[in-house]
Amino acid sequence: MLRWTVRTAAIAVMTTLVCSLCTAAELTLQREGRPRLASPEQVEALRADAEAVEAARALADDIIARERTSVYRDHSVALPAPAAPLAHEGDWPWMTGISGELRAYLEGTARAWELTGDRRYLGWCRELMLAVSAWDQWHDPAVDEGPSVATVHLIHGVCVGLDLTWDALPESDRAVIVAAIADKGAHPVYEHFTAEDSYLSSPNIWPNGYAMLSEGLGVAALTLLGEDERADEWLAKSLTSARLFLDEQGGTDGGLVEGLAYGGLAVDALVHLSQVAGELTGTGIFDHRYFEQAILFPAYFMAPGGGTVANFGDNGGPLGCPPPVTGLARALVERNGDAVAAWYLSKAGDSDKPAVAPEHLPLARYFRDIDWVAMRSGWGERDSLLAFKSGYAEHHNHLDQNSLILAWGDEWLLNDPGYQVFDMPYPPERRLSEEMVRARHDYTYGTLGHNAILVDGRGQIARRGYVTEFLSSPAMDYAVGDASDCYPGLKRYRRHVISVAPDYYAIFDEIASDGPARKIELLLHTTPDGEFSIDGAELPVGESVEGREARIRRTGEAVTRFVSPASLRFEHRRERYCEPYGRYLSASVGIFSDETVAWVVGAGPAGRVRLQARPVEGADAMQVQVGDAVDTIALGGEESVSAADISFTGAAAMVRDSRAGVHRYALVEGTRLQVGVATMIACETPISAGAVVEDGLLRARISSEASAAVTLFCPPQAGTVTIDGAEVTEGIVRDPERLTVTLSIPAGDHEVEVRG
Repeated sequence: MLRWTVRTAAIAVMTTLVCSLCTAAELTLQREGRPRLASPEQVEALRADAEAVEAARALADDIIARERTSVYRDHSVALPAPAAPLAHEGDWPWMTGISGELRAYLEGTARAWELTGDRRYLGWCRELMLAVSAWDQWHDPAVDEGPSVATVHLIHGVCVGLDLTWDALPESDRAVIVAAIADKGAHPVYEHFTAEDSYLSSPNIWPNGYAMLSEGLGVAALTLLGEDERADEWLAKSLTSARLFLDEQGGTDGGLVEGLAYGGLAVDALVHLSQVAGELTGTGIFDHRYFEQAILFPAYFMAPGGGTVANFGDNGGPLGCPPPVTGLARALVERNGDAVAAWYLSKAGDSDKPAVAPEHLPLARYFRDIDWVAMRSGWGERDSLLAFKSGYAEHHNHLDQNSLILAWGDEWLLNDPGYQVFDMPYPPERRLSEEMVRARHDYTYGTLGHNAILVDGRGQIARRGYVTEFLSSPAMDYAVGDASDCYPGLKRYRRHVISVAPDYYAIFDEIASDGPARKIELLLHTTPDGEFSIDGAELPVGESVEGREARIRRTGEAVTRFVSPASLRFEHRRERYCEPYGRYLSASVGIFSDETVAWVVGAGPAGRVRLQARPVEGADAMQVQVGDAVDTIALGGEESVSAADISFTGAAAMVRDSRAGVHRYALVEGTRLQVGVATMIACETPISAGAVVEDGLLRARISSEASAAVTLFCPPQAGTVTIDGAEVTEGIVRDPERLTVTLSIPAGDHEVEVRG
């Protein structure tokens, strides 16, 4: 069935959206008549769809039967002719919810009129539009100093209502509604965008509000083109502001500063603006560089089985975040057939069309502008995703630097509580006492509710962390988050996260105090239905036990096995008033001043995950059993490091050795990696590289800040060599005795293949 929502109403046919810092004089209508915010083709298609017509009628019947708004029981307005919301004390944004409800009612009844021609819906919508048009202003003066999200809701609702009922309204009614859109919606928004000291003077002051008000201004302008001489200037400003938002809040790698929910809401709003502007005036913002990689951010953080995405910050709840940016994904599919966007829509449950998993993409990606990292075991339904963050944003952020969450299939096993409970009075119908609000705020905003560490029982302060190293390679993916500044009492806290796909994730928590020994607890959270067991025995809430392996079970299962120290004290906790978010394990590591905690994590079907790992004496290292092979993983430093049979100079290294010999190895920011006397990687300048040898093919990824001669262990000696898909015949030195190949590698990141 065709859909019609406020963001998709205008997309019947995507036009080529070209440039866009257009002058006001260039913004002219390319299509006459009404409705304007929806294409004639889509309206006709909906009218021909009996199911769509019946759904619109049923929704409108429910709307016109209502006597009051219902989003808040204790603060509502009469329908269909509401007076402006009552004055109130406190800073709860009542009007945002009420205006959002009115927007839905205006759009719902206007749509039903357009599809059915039933004048009951027309009369109800008209009365509501005229009542809202009579309000003194379209924001809440008790909370907002000027236009707000409530303003956007009212602009949208009244504009869509006017657009769909235009031909049926008396000219006098149209004049009143047009004046309200202009003088209570568009003009106040425009004034705040152009004032130097306004909260809309920069996207960084209020990011998602800036984007939504940019779109609201544009929708108002498009509705009023030809009706108000200021509309051209409003539209030009709207598009300019949209571009500025993408410049400053949309990372070049697709990341969004405010995360998936708020960032996604902002982007979908701007996508809608660009679609409608393109349809009506030939202008838009789709040529902005952000859109080249925009879909990768939600795609990488989609749970492998679909349905939800990672919920760091104010995003979603304990079961994940509903998939955002579906408007963007649909636009990318319609615009250029984007295959990743099509796959994302299918995983989001927004498309029943078959889609191919993006297996051409690397399994890990670092979103540099926000310091989030995604590591996947694969792109299949029953793969796992480890999401890791060490970045802080001013808006909608939590005290969760260096936290991680883990999904297998379509469920989160190590979870995040999601959207925070703010430390402020809540509406009475929420039935939250001050004590409950305080407890839930501490849990959802504070470190306590996240998979991070506590130091002497305390969490983080509001400072940002950073991802300081990242490598994506066929052998392993590697990231380091530095949250040293986030913990009073610590001189250093670096979390090293390593993915050896598809088998397991290895984690090293490098912790050093600023002097005195500190008590360190590592937290592992799961959902309300998750179950904990330690070394095979269930651990009830409130009890503790010594152990080394914790299992977190839902339909799937996550297994965490601690390598160093060999044994910890696990306590199963559930915080009072926070039961809806789940429960957690406190793994007490001990009291120390300088230690590296090493552990390994696996995920899969419940009861079928097996992990065998042991420490390596004399190094921050572990060995993990994988079938008949043994992986050695170690942290390095400025000096040469030896761990079991490997030695290296660099930040970290891994080698997989089996009866058939070494066939997987990696080095991070280093110059040398050896197994015994055999050279795996060698270079005179530091590089990061990882390689897999299988079926007569070596696949490697090499990152170097400068051109370098790089030697790799390479059993396939004969055949072709390609760098970034292009065959190379010069500058190659093969050593059949040492089983190595030396290549001249340009600066940058490069894919290398040697085929036997």
